Amino acid sequence: MAHDIGVIGIVYNETDPEAIARAEAFKPDGLAVVKFPSTATGPAPVMDLLVVLGGDGTFLRGARLVSPHGTPILGVDMGTLGFLAEVAPDDLPAAVEQIRAGRYGLEERVVLDVTTIRDGKQVSQSFGLNDGVVGKGQSGRMVKISVEVDRSPVATYAADGFIVATPTGSTAYALAAGGPVLSPEVAAFVLVPICPHALTARPLVVSDERSIRIQVRPRSEAAVLTVDGVPPAGELIAGDEVLIRKAPFRAKLLKLGEGDFFRRLKRKLQWGGRGPS
Repeated sequence: MAHDIGVIGIVYNETDPEAIARAEAFKPDGLAVVKFPSTATGPAPVMDLLVVLGGDGTFLRGARLVSPHGTPILGVDMGTLGFLAEVAPDDLPAAVEQIRAGRYGLEERVVLDVTTIRDGKQVSQSFGLNDGVVGKGQSGRMVKISVEVDRSPVATYAADGFIVATPTGSTAYALAAGGPVLSPEVAAFVLVPICPHALTARPLVVSDERSIRIQVRPRSEAAVLTVDGVPPAGELIAGDEVLIRKAPFRAKLLKLGEGDFFRRLKRKLQWGGRGPS
């Protein structure tokens, strides 16, 4: 089924000269193009398709802008890893024509709704495709946090922080911190303590129908919340709570090729390889 496209959005990495040049040069016949840098804020422009020119960080920022509106996203690989990208830069014009002809697939990914609560009042709300992270602040010292799942206590940690990741984010920070990789269709969150001061603290996998509550404990150092690497508010102080749950919408990633998740793991992360000899 053909996809009716009138307006294409182009979000680009404004620190990458090649991404800027390709954004300027992209002028598909018969289509309006809205271009904006990945640091843009405010309401997203109206568009039928978002093309991301940059790495995974640019993709995540673009996804935060358009996912609430259900806009499909096409990643163009211009980063160092490009785990979320679907096509090479030179293939973009052909990819757009392929989409217009209806030869594509859509893969929906769960999105996190991350809310900060202070003294019973909401002080920030952000959406993330990868993860929400409560980490140590400027002091560099460990934070003390308690974690609950659906109001059921899990543990209290002294650690460098705590990650709640989607399956999409399971191959990012959560993986580097020792968490497992989840296939994108798994309806779950990964909970990973970062360098916990306890030998028994291990990652957990829970249903994405559950809500996770992280509280900064009394006498803790100030902490910092980031969502997909971006801090939505100031520092977290003792008593602050971060509520993380599934958003009421999903990110829609356009798929054009035959490569599946496991081939991507092998190609991008050298999954199963022996490494250098």
